[in-house]
Amino acid sequence: MMRKIIILALIAGAAYFVYQRMNQPTTEEDQLVSHLRDRYAVLINKFTSAAGRSGAIGMDTTFDIDSAVTQIKELRAELAEIRRRLTEERAIAKAGELEDKIEQFFKKNEIIGP
Repeated sequence: MMRKIIILALIAGAAYFVYQRMNQPTTEEDQLVSHLRDRYAVLINKFTSAAGRSGAIGMDTTFDIDSAVTQIKELRAELAEIRRRLTEERAIAKAGELEDKIEQFFKKNEIIGP
């Protein structure tokens, strides 16, 4: 039974690797938006980690949370600047999706500001 689980995990890992390789952005604009999306994911993880530490062990992680929020605001401003220069429909759509995710993050966490 354990052997079957290991084999399934390896197959799933290989499928994910192939999916990532085949789903690579091909144009410079796609790559730019994908880079911003990856940075956003890292910042969300940073925010979530700091918020979890503050709740779990009672540490004061205000600085970490504020730092992550500030960086996400900067990313939003950078995305808005880049979005004005995009010409490809696919890149524009991806940038719009990322912008929506960022706005949802701010609404969900009741973050106010530019």
